[in-house]
Amino acid sequence: MPQISTHELPENLQQLFAEVQRTKTPLTVTHEGKPLVVICPATTQTKRATFGAMKGSGEILADLIAPAVPLSTWEALQ
Repeated sequence: MPQISTHELPENLQQLFAEVQRTKTPLTVTHEGKPLVVICPATTQTKRATFGAMKGSGEILADLIAPAVPLSTWEALQ
């Protein structure tokens, strides 16, 4: 990972940003020999669908209309 000191930073900041974006390689900015910040290239994220994001991920395992317990156990039917 390339490094640059804070003293060199103001001179060529736009060029460094362009290089980070072009090479997709992070750049570490140091101050007095210690890492201060890491500049990473921005990535574009595709927008996820709000509705229908889970479409096709479910599975129906049984009959949804039939009762879960036998009809003989219902008190109302006796």
